[in-house]
Amino acid sequence: MLITTDETQRPRVNGDQLVLSFIDASNLDATNKPATGAFTVLVAGTARAVRDVVVNAEAKTVTLTLATAVTQGQSVTVAYADPRVAYDDTHAIQDIYGQDAASFAATAVLNNTPAADTTAPVINTATVTGNQLVLTYTEAGTLDGAALAGNAGFTVNTAAGTAAITVSS
Repeated sequence: MLITTDETQRPRVNGDQLVLSFIDASNLDATNKPATGAFTVLVAGTARAVRDVVVNAEAKTVTLTLATAVTQGQSVTVAYADPRVAYDDTHAIQDIYGQDAASFAATAVLNNTPAADTTAPVINTATVTGNQLVLTYTEAGTLDGAALAGNAGFTVNTAAGTAAITVSS
């Protein structure tokens, strides 16, 4: 069983999720997942801890959740040390027949993390219809709806600005 380095399937990272794809005729063993310590991830030359490992048996992937997210443009490598060699054969990357994946040295990871959004949304229009004030923003598709609970910090006044109007949602 080999990790694939094919350009379309090579290790890839997006934020804090690093995905390894394997070539094998059989599905991976998702029951005895490898320990986080079996992996060495370097981000811009600095070690990044692995918090969790998830094996998708049928997709033949192993997903590492990193302690903190990778940002766009950072160089990332991943290495794997088969724990069987050191101490433990039951928690290795293996297929359903117990055949371990070979250890591999630092391998370049394709960084698919998108650029951070540094542009603040700007109000585009405000329309009042009955008891509803509808605000549209230049980045309407990327607004965080969860951050808009309750009155979300909005203050609404009458047209003359002399009386506050309660915002309920």
